Amino acid sequence: MEFLGNTWNAFAAIFTVTPGWMTFGGWVAAGLTICLFSFLYKDNPFFKVAEHLYLGAGMGWLFQVYLFQTWKPKVFLPLMEGQYSVLIPALLGLSLVTQFFPRISWVSRYGFTFIMGYGSGLVIPLTISTDFLKQIGGTIAPFMVSEINSGNIISLLNGTFVAFGFICVLFYFFFSVEHKGAVKKASNIGIYFLMLYFGAAFGNTVMGRFSLLYGRFDDLYKYSAPEYFYATHVVLGLLVAYFILDKLVLSRRGGGQEAH
Repeated sequence: MEFLGNTWNAFAAIFTVTPGWMTFGGWVAAGLTICLFSFLYKDNPFFKVAEHLYLGAGMGWLFQVYLFQTWKPKVFLPLMEGQYSVLIPALLGLSLVTQFFPRISWVSRYGFTFIMGYGSGLVIPLTISTDFLKQIGGTIAPFMVSEINSGNIISLLNGTFVAFGFICVLFYFFFSVEHKGAVKKASNIGIYFLMLYFGAAFGNTVMGRFSLLYGRFDDLYKYSAPEYFYATHVVLGLLVAYFILDKLVLSRRGGGQEAH
């Protein structure tokens, strides 16, 4: 009885420090994370359950975001105020749903046509401004008179290097002239600048993914603490035990089939 009393006091002390819902959330987070990582071993039911929960929760979250941040303030409330002009974009948006019904799927073409036309007209000027004009402006900026007079030699050398690489890359994509002589040499140098860019972009992407991985490992370490009842250790042990039993059962079934 004394042992049970001490155990109960320990549980009560833990729950006074960490609320019950936080402990339950730690178990859920650790369990789903380990179940998703279990795919590294092989496909299994626990991974499928975690995958479906992740996708279902994500879709539910997106639905409420669209409902309360798009439809409610931009459709429902204006209609309540008598602004019936919002029915036009609302009906065009709802027409996209008709593609799931073969008999009236042709209606969705109007919504797609409007989205493609409006989206192109909106994106093309923005793309030209950000990806084209600002790139040219950033290349020319170090050679402005104010920058040269400031005496910043490092900035001028860096700008020269960037401008040189920019011109060489343009020569690589310039197909109106045959690539030979000086043009070929410039295009070859442009290839090295492109490889540098691709390598830096790939490294940045990998580092971003690793930061996400470190975050999950940090959470698993956090949920392995006593205040979470060693959630990470327990879930990992149960999953390993399942894989061992599954392997033994499969091996026995395979041996029985060979005996027959």
